[in-house]
Amino acid sequence: MQNESLGSKVRDSRKKLGLSQEALAEKSNVSLSTIQRIEKGTVKPRGFTINILAETLELDASELLSKFEEKDTPISYFSALKRMNLFTLLLVFIPFINLCIPFIFWKTNKEIHPKDNIAGKMLSFQLLWSLFTVIGMLISLLVTNLIVGKAGLGLYTSNTVYLLAVVFNIFMIAKTSSQLSKENKNSLSFVPNLF
Repeated sequence: MQNESLGSKVRDSRKKLGLSQEALAEKSNVSLSTIQRIEKGTVKPRGFTINILAETLELDASELLSKFEEKDTPISYFSALKRMNLFTLLLVFIPFINLCIPFIFWKTNKEIHPKDNIAGKMLSFQLLWSLFTVIGMLISLLVTNLIVGKAGLGLYTSNTVYLLAVVFNIFMIAKTSSQLSKENKNSLSFVPNLF
């Protein structure tokens, strides 16, 4: 019965946009048979399928999920995103390398869609953090050497900038995990999705 209410919401939204099942399948990259089964209420779709359909139907995923009251799908979706976010901590000290494990997890995890906006923003934040950290270290090294003229002091300020950047990154990972625990879809809303 819960699957049927999700199906009717998808069908009504699709018809409201004037889309056929075939057009929705093509636009969302979800198979036609999956859309047909969702609309009939004979299948329990995965979290990323609900998210991509919501995006294609110009809805918030919560609008579809409000009709689909079973919580297994969103909990596993947010749980997967939270794990992906926490994997960043494994290599948080190494700019650019800190992207490797979360990226691999994103591409291999079936709960997170390959075009997921939140996952893309998490990786985008790490990429931007890496760029700004390296550039900040180089600028602090250069400026300190130009002003003071001692290479040793330049390394000290460069290392200080690096440690502050790492602390900021750890703070942002913890904050994002907290938001994902609350199933907040606005995590890292200030970050552009570069993936």
